[in-house]
Amino acid sequence: MAKLVHNVQKKQHKERSQTLGRAKYGLLEKKKDYKLRADDFHKKQAALKVLREKAAQYNPDEYYHAMTRRKTDENGIIITERGNESLSVAQMKLLKSQDVNYVRTMRLHEKQKADRLRKQLDFKSSGKHTVFVDLDEQQDLFNAAKYFNTDESFLERKENRLRLDQLETSDKLIAQDFDPKTKDELEKEKLRQYKLLKERLTREKQLRQVEEKLDMTREVMKNGDKKKMVDSDGNVVFKWKAQRKR
Repeated sequence: MAKLVHNVQKKQHKERSQTLGRAKYGLLEKKKDYKLRADDFHKKQAALKVLREKAAQYNPDEYYHAMTRRKTDENGIIITERGNESLSVAQMKLLKSQDVNYVRTMRLHEKQKADRLRKQLDFKSSGKHTVFVDLDEQQDLFNAAKYFNTDESFLERKENRLRLDQLETSDKLIAQDFDPKTKDELEKEKLRQYKLLKERLTREKQLRQVEEKLDMTREVMKNGDKKKMVDSDGNVVFKWKAQRKR
């Protein structure tokens, strides 16, 4: 007997879309959208029904230990713990040491950059250069440019005072007769470098303070008789009792 197979294509009934005249009201809600919205509404209604039953059957004398461990915020929402495990003292020391190493590395990195930038800016040295002579006549006839074997424009420079042979062979010197536009650009660039140097020095100082605090925290975690004190500046310091070493 032949097997009957129904391969007749049924007509697909599709829901109509929103008409152009009602496009200003947004998308037309389909049945699947209504079903999702209805299911969500009924779920919320069922939850409210359960809560109303619990409230009606609440016993004011009821007690369980979670009441003392849980906390709520100002809106009445329960604040739960993150579930972080408490670390031992040895583990905390290890974490603090890693933090100190990272901060120390960043501080030394900033210090090296500041030192390189300070050398580029060619800071002027302080102090006086005194030359001693034997007679007063030699003092009157003393020629500083001839004595230092340099140009007169370099006499006021106490650092990196080039000699005449170095001035003749050096190809890195810049002429002093700049035009005003070039001079302004150089001054702006130098000012920018000074600001960058100040920022690096400030960052290095802040990292040094953080490193000192982390070192102090690790030392406080160690065993030993210590006393907490406050210095004249209001900073908290610890003083350890002197122990005799064997």
